[in-house]
Amino acid sequence: MDKIRKRLSREIELRQMDMKQLSLALGKNHAYVQQFLTRGIPARLKEQDRRKLSELLDIPENELGGPKPASSSAHATPQFRTITEYDIRASAGDGALTSEENVRSQWPFDPSYLSDFLGLSTNDLAIIEVRGDSMEPTLSSGDRVMVHLADKQISQPGIFIIYDGGGTVIKRVEKIPGQDKLVLISDNPLHTRYEISGDDVQIVGRVVWAAKRL
Repeated sequence: MDKIRKRLSREIELRQMDMKQLSLALGKNHAYVQQFLTRGIPARLKEQDRRKLSELLDIPENELGGPKPASSSAHATPQFRTITEYDIRASAGDGALTSEENVRSQWPFDPSYLSDFLGLSTNDLAIIEVRGDSMEPTLSSGDRVMVHLADKQISQPGIFIIYDGGGTVIKRVEKIPGQDKLVLISDNPLHTRYEISGDDVQIVGRVVWAAKRL
C-alpha cells in the first residue's frame, strides 16, 4: 500500500469512519473508498475527490497526492533597500556639470547583495549617470554607477567621482607617491591623463558598481 493509501486508511481508522458512508459523501458508489484502498482502483484520486476527502478528513491535500502548498516566503513581499539616483550628470569627458541635485529615481536592491557581496551600507551610497566617452570601454555614456560617498581614500587606486574645479567627472585616480598630486586617468586611450594638486580636487566618492547599457 503506497503512502497515500496508508495515510487515508490510518485516518479512517482513527476516526472510526465507515468507508461506505465516506464513499457516499464523495458522491460515489458505496464501494469507492474500499476499492481505492484495497484494490488500487482508481490508481490516483481525481482532483475533485482528493479535495473533498481533504475537507471531510481534515487532511492536507498534498498528503493525498495534491500539490505541495506554496511556501509562505514565496509570497512574502521582498524587503528591498533603495538607493537614490541623483540628477548630477558626472561627465566622463569634458567635465560638464549640472548643479541640480534633485532626486531622479530610486533603485531597489536586495540588502544582502549590498552588505554581503558589496560590503556596503545604504546610508552612504548614491547612483548617478555617466556622460561622455573618456572611460570607455569600462563605462559608457548612459551607464549608471553606484558611488560610495564615504570612501574618499585616494591612497587606494580606483575609479572615483571627483570635482576637479571644472566639473564633476569620473576618472581612474592614482596618488603620486611623496607628492600632494593626483593623476586622473581616462580608460579611453583617445583621452589624455593629467595631474592635479590634491588641494584642487574634491572627492565625491568611489565607484563600486555599475549598470551598463548593452
